[in-house]
Amino acid sequence: MTELHEHLSEFATGDHVTVVGVDTRGHNVTRSGYLLAAAKKVKAQRNGVRTDGWRLYVGPTGTDSAERSTWVTLFRDAGSIERSTEPDTARWSMTELRQIPGIRATSRTTHILYGGKGGAHFPEPSQATAVTVIYTSDGLYELRSPDDDTVHLACRLPTQIWWTELPTTNASPDA
Repeated sequence: MTELHEHLSEFATGDHVTVVGVDTRGHNVTRSGYLLAAAKKVKAQRNGVRTDGWRLYVGPTGTDSAERSTWVTLFRDAGSIERSTEPDTARWSMTELRQIPGIRATSRTTHILYGGKGGAHFPEPSQATAVTVIYTSDGLYELRSPDDDTVHLACRLPTQIWWTELPTTNASPDA
C-alpha cells in the first residue's frame, strides 16, 4: 500500500489524469479528467471483503468531488493512474447528457463548455458557451450560464449535446 501512496503523492489536485480502477459498485472504470481533490484512504468492498484502497475524484473542472460519478478506487494490486494531456476544446464530444461525468439529479456543480444540440441534424458544435448543468425537476436538466443564469437548453438525460471540458482558464465559472 505504501508504494501506491508514494505514487499518488506525485499527483496534485488540478492535474489532468487518466485513472483505471473501480467505481462504487465494484465495476471497472476508466476516468479521464482533472483530479478534483486529494486522494483519500478508504475501506472498499472487493470480492465481498472490505479492503484498503485509495479513492480518487476525477472529472471535468469545477465538478463537486462529492459526486459519486467522479469516484475511482485503486487497490494496492489493481488500478493505475497516469498523467494525460489537457483537454483540447477543439476536441468536442457528442454524447447523451447522461454520459457526462458528474451529471446527477443532486448536482448543481457540473461545469462544461456547451457546443449546442447534437444528433444527425447537428453534425458539429454551433457555439462554445460555459454552462452549469442543473437538475430542475421531473427529470429535466438546464444548461445555464453561470454569469447571468440564461438557460441555453432544457433537456432530459438521453438528449444528445456537443460538449467538452472547460479549459483551466475557465475552471471556476461560479467564482
